[in-house]
Amino acid sequence: MFRWRDLVFAVALVCTTGAYASIARTVHIDRGIFTTVHGTTFPWLAFNSTPLFDPLNAVIVLSPGDVLELTVVNNDTTVHGIAIAGVLSQPGSILPGDSLTVELVTTIERNYIYSDPTAYPKNTYLGLAGMICVTAATSQVYFWNIKEHERSFNDTLASGGTVDWSTYDPDYFTINGLSHPDLQNDLTAKINCTLGDTVRIFVTNTGQSAHAIHFHGFHCTALYNSDALRTGWSKDTWPLRSMQCALLEFVADKVGRYSVHDHNLVAVSGGGTHPNGMFIITDVVP
Repeated sequence: MFRWRDLVFAVALVCTTGAYASIARTVHIDRGIFTTVHGTTFPWLAFNSTPLFDPLNAVIVLSPGDVLELTVVNNDTTVHGIAIAGVLSQPGSILPGDSLTVELVTTIERNYIYSDPTAYPKNTYLGLAGMICVTAATSQVYFWNIKEHERSFNDTLASGGTVDWSTYDPDYFTINGLSHPDLQNDLTAKINCTLGDTVRIFVTNTGQSAHAIHFHGFHCTALYNSDALRTGWSKDTWPLRSMQCALLEFVADKVGRYSVHDHNLVAVSGGGTHPNGMFIITDVVP
């Protein structure tokens, strides 16, 4: 096992005052099959909390001030890597059957994307991109890993071929690997809250396309945005380019059912069928 500490965050650890918790997490690089809302399949990779393949990437949740020791185990037959966007920019290589541990010191509430940038964007596109979320909230916190897929690209890339990204035309669109109506059953994504609740949503775009998440009924304030100019803005539509993330917050100040969807309306479809894409119903009760 190799250990790699990023210099910037090593300095941050020395400068941090007060108590902090050391949090150890392990994720496994597993290969398997992704099944769409229509039952069609394609090859997939994921960071899992166990050696058993699950198409959903593990979400790592921390508190401000925590020190994360993240160990990545490569259960695949090819070399992979690990990087944390904006923090660990030089990927560490992990041979098949080997592991690598990286450290991250947190200071503020925000989200990070951890991914495998090897042969970028191949492995990130094929699924190896997850979320690290830092929050002081203990309830009404949700996690949205948004992504789009073109089945033929997955088949080609997974078999060692190359693709022309200029012809990229995705046919499935997911949040946490799910599309409507399955999204309604994902309690980490579907917002169920009570009037007056403060809701926080960690949103990451680990796809290759830009997306714009539109909220009916509420304006969200960005507590954090990887585009720093947008931190503090309040909007009902939040654009995110590839590999960008945001921590959004709103107060549920009205009762009712409100839709949330990608404003790029093709992304509200799946395999050409509407609304089998990025579409969720938010429920606010008295």
